[in-house]
Amino acid sequence: MYVYLQISIFSYSLMDPLESRLLLLESHFTWALSEEDFSPHDLVNRLREQIELELKSGEARVTRSYCSLAYVRYLYGDLVEALADLRKSEDLAKRHFGKRSEKFLMVTYGDFAWLYFHMGKVSLAEYYLKKVDEIRVKFGSSNEVHNEVLREKGWAFLKFSRKYYNGAGECFRLALETNPDDRDLNAGYAIALYRTTFDPPGSRDSMTIAQLKRAIDLNPEDAVLLVFLALRLIMQGPFQMIEYVEAIMLVAKALKMSPENPHVMRYVSQFCRKLGSVDFAICQLEKTLVHTPDSAFTNHQLGLCYITKMIEFEKKYGQCHKTENYEAQNCLRKSIYHLERAVSLKPLFIVALATLAVQYGQMGNILKAEELFQQAFQLAYKKKEHLQVVYELYGRFQLYSKRSEQSAIYYYMEGLRDIAKHRAARDPKDSKSYAIEGFIHELKGEKLNAEVCYKKALTTGVAIEIVANANATPAPVLEN
Repeated sequence: MYVYLQISIFSYSLMDPLESRLLLLESHFTWALSEEDFSPHDLVNRLREQIELELKSGEARVTRSYCSLAYVRYLYGDLVEALADLRKSEDLAKRHFGKRSEKFLMVTYGDFAWLYFHMGKVSLAEYYLKKVDEIRVKFGSSNEVHNEVLREKGWAFLKFSRKYYNGAGECFRLALETNPDDRDLNAGYAIALYRTTFDPPGSRDSMTIAQLKRAIDLNPEDAVLLVFLALRLIMQGPFQMIEYVEAIMLVAKALKMSPENPHVMRYVSQFCRKLGSVDFAICQLEKTLVHTPDSAFTNHQLGLCYITKMIEFEKKYGQCHKTENYEAQNCLRKSIYHLERAVSLKPLFIVALATLAVQYGQMGNILKAEELFQQAFQLAYKKKEHLQVVYELYGRFQLYSKRSEQSAIYYYMEGLRDIAKHRAARDPKDSKSYAIEGFIHELKGEKLNAEVCYKKALTTGVAIEIVANANATPAPVLEN
């Protein structure tokens, strides 16, 4: 993998002014889409899958998918293929939008200009720069072009990396200010909120749920949104029977509407797994895998399903029944197979990597597990994400595979500390971050520090129950 660098034969006096103009464009090349934030191979697979679905359904979104694919091909150095994808994007935009297509081509033409610049074809880069300028002049100060750029940027951010999800949400929010009833923008905003917000248990005024319902009202045929709403309803913590029934009905409707859509099937399987219907979830995922064998997400979900089944066998039969123990071992092997596949397809998949490490620990291959955890920690520190999850899984590995309760407690505490750190960074007045810090100090036997943190938690409004629970059970004193 490398970024293609064109060694220009032109003088800096010619190239610098051109590049400075290119930098002003709204384009995949100017949106700071860093290779460190995504796995290009996995992204190519997902974009191809997206394009296939959108071509079948005749969705206009396919023009955006081709633009994104062109940029990833550029990163690979496949400039000819990238150029072909941009031409497909342009042709499809003209086919979908006809005489109105110009405002939908701002980003595509910007990408053309950048790509020709990197190919050393200055005259063609200038040509597409001129086309962008002509569109700007034609639409003037109108919000039409600006909103279309925000739309394309928002969807690109959602597709490329979870690090860009907040940026995607902001793009959709801004575009909706002047176009509040746009179905596509409302769907994008709902998905961005779904991926970036975590409602407190029992919350009844969820902004995410409200936006999902708004998007579904505008486009009741979007099966993916139906499943997202169902998932969020059951993720609210203790839910009422009416919410459970509503969620089930949403999933049933989504399956009836789009039974072959791999995106729908994946999220339905996730829903079923969360409700304990693991066998049905596996069945759905196996069907999905037939159509999309190179999906890291699907393989990861299958791995999690087999882990759940393995745990069920172990809880039910323990080590007493050889037949059932064989079934548990079979689930363990299958979980490792699918997690290995997920990591090979998406090498930056930190959670899958750490989960795979736990499974190797379960198998008794401690050296392999430690090696994988080392990789997971390195990635988590480098990318500054999922560190809390890796600590938690490493704690579980220490407890169940290495039988070290002391080490397990230490890593569980580090995971809690990471949660507190992120909560405090988001909101310095977050009372729960103080409560967590207090709990960690108490576990370490640092009573004075714990008391200071608990007082801060109480004065900033933490639920008394949290602090009371932390104080209820005598904590072990850990050695530093």
